[in-house]
Amino acid sequence: MMNDQERLKTLKSHSAPCTETLGMKVLSFSSEPPSIEMEFEAKHEFTHSEGQIVQGGFVTGMLDAPMAHLLMGLFDFKVMAMTLDINVSFLAPSKPGKLNCVAEVVQLGKSTAFMASKLYQKESLVATSTSTVKLLPIG
Repeated sequence: MMNDQERLKTLKSHSAPCTETLGMKVLSFSSEPPSIEMEFEAKHEFTHSEGQIVQGGFVTGMLDAPMAHLLMGLFDFKVMAMTLDINVSFLAPSKPGKLNCVAEVVQLGKSTAFMASKLYQKESLVATSTSTVKLLPIG
């Protein structure tokens, strides 16, 4: 069983093309209580409205990735976290630049997890989400 420092190191050393596109950096990981914080970089290419507002799909990706990564870390990277549904509330426009997301477990079952995440920009809450995630064993 891994400790939180080992999980954080693994999360920081592995990335997927989609999270690289989003400029993801893992800032912290905690298994008790379960929580993860990630930073993202919203590029001009993610925007509409003359470069002023980040398109909602990119915002959704920034909310979704931390929830999945938290679960992967909690299970020592022995599960694939497949999002079954995600509900997003856009509270304020996200602008190009840095955004931080904190994700947590609402309830954890044997094969399904209920998750929540909050996305902040400059200390302002810009979006929230909840999701249902299926946990698929790897290997």
